[in-house]
Amino acid sequence: MTETLDAVLYIFFYIFPLLMLLFGRKFRPDLDIFPIPIKAVDLLTPYLLISVAIQTNLAGLSPAHLYYYIFLSVFGIACASYMAFGKRVLLVGHFFRTWWRYVFIFSFIYHFLVGGYGFYLNIL
Repeated sequence: MTETLDAVLYIFFYIFPLLMLLFGRKFRPDLDIFPIPIKAVDLLTPYLLISVAIQTNLAGLSPAHLYYYIFLSVFGIACASYMAFGKRVLLVGHFFRTWWRYVFIFSFIYHFLVGGYGFYLNIL
């Protein structure tokens, strides 16, 4: 029974980002605190960052997520340097919005690659 429940939970957490992307347009939080609209992608990115660590441990690739976080940090530094020195303008809000979207894309890809590998090891 617990193996079945584990498999169902693993599959749910694996496909949850896809469900949020497909049905996320219906989920529009109305927060008066923030003057900018919050999209489903913005809410899904922290889940993917935590999921990176969980999926990596479930797949048995323990230190890989640490290198992934270092990669994101170096990428953020490179992106900020390019904006500051290449374009000669660094707007903090624009930088964080751009970097956050790249973090989402990289985390989404990492989630499905490592999650698929863990799915192959643990479920199949």
